[in-house]
Amino acid sequence: MNTSPETTVQHPQRSALRAALAQYASPSTTLALFWVAVDSTAFILASAAAVSASSLVWKSLASVGVGIMIARLFIIGHDACHHALTRHRALNRLVGRLTFLPSLTPFSLWDLGHNQAHHGFTNLNPRDAVWAPLSADDFGALSPRRRRMECLYRSGWAPAVYYVMEIWWKKLIFPRVDQIGSYRSIYGRDSLLVSAFAVAWVTLVAVSAYGSNGSITEALFFACFLPLLFWSWLMGFIIYIHHTDPSIAWFRDVTAWAASQPYLTATLYVECPILDSLLHNILQHPAHHLNMTIPFYRLKAAQKRLQDIVPEYIRTRRLTWSYYWRVAEQCKLYDYDNRRWQPFSAITREHHESA
Repeated sequence: MNTSPETTVQHPQRSALRAALAQYASPSTTLALFWVAVDSTAFILASAAAVSASSLVWKSLASVGVGIMIARLFIIGHDACHHALTRHRALNRLVGRLTFLPSLTPFSLWDLGHNQAHHGFTNLNPRDAVWAPLSADDFGALSPRRRRMECLYRSGWAPAVYYVMEIWWKKLIFPRVDQIGSYRSIYGRDSLLVSAFAVAWVTLVAVSAYGSNGSITEALFFACFLPLLFWSWLMGFIIYIHHTDPSIAWFRDVTAWAASQPYLTATLYVECPILDSLLHNILQHPAHHLNMTIPFYRLKAAQKRLQDIVPEYIRTRRLTWSYYWRVAEQCKLYDYDNRRWQPFSAITREHHESA
């Protein structure tokens, strides 16, 4: 099958596919709370090790562990925000807010940007703004400083910079109205909750280091700053690889976007079993986009079922560093008229020729 963005095919209806996966959209409150307890405990223990370990090697390892646990707790909160984690909506909201705290993510603002914008309009620019590619004209209209930032974001080296600057800072923590479209008081309250947690977290780490005659600077670096940096890199990277590939189309025209059946065509199934296991099956992404109410602990089985039903429609990529760098090299800007990705070098040559 030709999987290029230009191919026009008649896709299966979303309702029929969701019905085929309905058995997996059954949350278990007991299983959900088990994982909340396990991952919260691991986060606390890894944080304690990052503060108290005697060598920089062990501090570094513990710091990576804290970062992984931040990511795992975030994924639990992500499912709670979709009301896929437990059977109780109020409990989902409570657990979601609490498990989002280590990643400094305001619950209601994540719901706005992720559930409503990203899932509602996947790969439709500007409704879905996350890793939305610029066209050549967009890029040319930017200031020199902003063009340098876009080159950095698309370099392959800086998913953490993109996530922190373009998602967290602009859209998740006390965002301006022009970034999110409207303002609700819950956005401010959730941002204050995250801020209070950050202050309490930093204070507790500093007091713990002081009480054990350790370096406060080292403790803050290994228990807070480095894990958050690692988490931000993971987050930016995961979002990028799910929706960026030469075969993945982006749109500005709503009619063409709807006709593309984005619930099947706008995301990849990325194979990397170790990373997937570490991050609560986050790479089982096509099944998640088809039905957001499937909890992470049933997502792997749902993805297998989806591939059994429509294997020809699932774009699968094995995640390797060589694959990632090929994508980063090819997918810089996007030609929305012809639906194709282009590197910065190709756009530069075209602009020179037209000039």
